[in-house]
Amino acid sequence: MSKIAHYLNEHILGDVTTDVAARKLLSKDASILTITPDLVVYPRVTNDIRKITRFTHQLAEKGHVMSVTARGAGTDQTGAALGGGIVVSTPAYMNRIFEFDSKQRLVRLQPGVTFGALNSALRLQGYHIPSAPESEQYSTVGGAVANNSIGPVSGAYGPMGDYVEELEVVLSNGDAIQTRRLSKRELNKKKGLQTFEGDIYRAIDNLISDNQSLIDNKLDPEELDNSGYSSIAKVKDASGGFDLTPLFVGSQGTLGIVSEMILKAEFYNAEQSVVAIAFSSSQDMNDILDDVRKLEPEYAALFDSEILRLAIANGKRHSFIAEATKEKKKVAGIILCRFADFSERSRKRKVKKLTKIANKLNAAYIESAFTQDEVDELMALESFVQAARQSSTKDMVSPSLFRGVHIPAGRFEEFTNSIKNLATDHKISLPFYGSVNDSVYHFWPQFNLRTVASKQKMLKLYDAFVDSVVAHGGSPIAESGEGRLKTPFISKQNGAELNELYSKIRAIFDPHKNLNTGVKDTAELRSVVAHLRSDLGTITQESFGR
Repeated sequence: MSKIAHYLNEHILGDVTTDVAARKLLSKDASILTITPDLVVYPRVTNDIRKITRFTHQLAEKGHVMSVTARGAGTDQTGAALGGGIVVSTPAYMNRIFEFDSKQRLVRLQPGVTFGALNSALRLQGYHIPSAPESEQYSTVGGAVANNSIGPVSGAYGPMGDYVEELEVVLSNGDAIQTRRLSKRELNKKKGLQTFEGDIYRAIDNLISDNQSLIDNKLDPEELDNSGYSSIAKVKDASGGFDLTPLFVGSQGTLGIVSEMILKAEFYNAEQSVVAIAFSSSQDMNDILDDVRKLEPEYAALFDSEILRLAIANGKRHSFIAEATKEKKKVAGIILCRFADFSERSRKRKVKKLTKIANKLNAAYIESAFTQDEVDELMALESFVQAARQSSTKDMVSPSLFRGVHIPAGRFEEFTNSIKNLATDHKISLPFYGSVNDSVYHFWPQFNLRTVASKQKMLKLYDAFVDSVVAHGGSPIAESGEGRLKTPFISKQNGAELNELYSKIRAIFDPHKNLNTGVKDTAELRSVVAHLRSDLGTITQESFGR
């Protein structure tokens, strides 16, 4: 590796290192996997990434495949930010916001910019990118694009892909292309290019034509599904318009490495109103969900009783919970809603209406907030989730494997009943919280993953969990891509036809499979087990390299 590092150091402007500490730092992300890279590169410019991929492409042509993994802050929870070859880490230098056009609401930036920095800058001018994930303050925009991430308010505003206008992408052979929506005439020009880019446009257009029936029958472009390359359904529209951008969004760096992007910002309102509702009955809480969605809150979260119980057991306290549980009243769960309408009258009217509905459904306790201090205090109920994940028992951990599933709103109650049965069968608790607007939920069972038996138990439970999600018409991969961790389970659900289609898509962009090798690829379960971390009992937010 020292020869390769020496060669790259001679040819790029950024930094290249084989330092043990740097490699160890980037051997983990927010998942339960670990892979140590052979070397780490911190590119300064797009040309650095081009030279790296051109080099590895030439190696692959000679039969030596070296994986190139693009990495942001390392907050990915599926192992997609891990790789055994070269890890290209963008936050160090490729973290610039170039310009913002307020008239068109377009912002041009590099992938290593954090969401916290981007939205802090945009909010000063009355805008934001609303699809920021929960890890907004330190996760990168490039990572969110690679995952087509959704966040706490995506149910109101849509996933990350809805805000991506154009991309600059470095292909597997080192060529750089710009993607945007093309007319039929522009598409024909692209197909006429005698370059790798031209090859891609011709091959993808033909692949869509040859598989149109499969795409129409199996892939719904409106569904929250980031598995495989399901966004192939969004590439070509009925008028012949063509855009490769949706394929790169959510591809987790397996089709190309995003080096620059143009995003469309949404208007932002700092004035907000919040209402929190505690229910003593799960049925009453379920009955209000449709009413919540009809009122169109910016944010609407549901926390089940087990999340609350675990957080309280770990020492978490809040005045709302104290009031809701006075005189030992039972709380089956809480609904936390935030309204961001620009009209103060509209916000207050919605809070009042939801309060009235909740009272009719025998809510145990209701509290509203209208001033900034009150809103901040009530929104602090979100911290109960993090507190619930912290086990007081040594070596117990809540893996992120079970998070980010979409369940159709009409089948939520049926699904949660199924999950209760699953938890009973596997003798484990499945606490959860999630977004009411888009019906995306996160489950946090706890395991002692230092033992082989517990690891087997976790993977067996997840297999049954995915089966239940799919059986209820849901998507197990709604929040982000499947990465390495979930690939064996998702490949099984996709079936042979879709897996073949996805393999053909990948082969068009990356014929040697040297872009993020092992991610979004058909793999056996043992390949996942081989990379499970041995320090799972001590995972903290600082356990992965940012």
